[in-house]
Amino acid sequence: MASADLEAFVDEAIRLGAGRGYHPTVFIGMRNNHGTVSAISKLVQTGDIQSGFKKLNELGLRDWTIEAAVLKFSNEFSVDDIKCATWRLEQL
Repeated sequence: MASADLEAFVDEAIRLGAGRGYHPTVFIGMRNNHGTVSAISKLVQTGDIQSGFKKLNELGLRDWTIEAAVLKFSNEFSVDDIKCATWRLEQL
């Protein structure tokens, strides 16, 4: 189960993205079905760099990506999640 701080961070990221016209419907569905930590872990460990990651970066919201959340709340994620998130952020 995710901490209240992580949940609040993700809620704010979604709000900020929506304010700039981006609505991460797939992530929201995954979050509702699997929980925040599990949804983030599944996405950061896939081989592909997600369109949402690219879109948030384009919108100037790099610090609000799920990858940034993994690093900010690293105690809630696995070592593999942290490595994957770090790699993705280095690709920008």
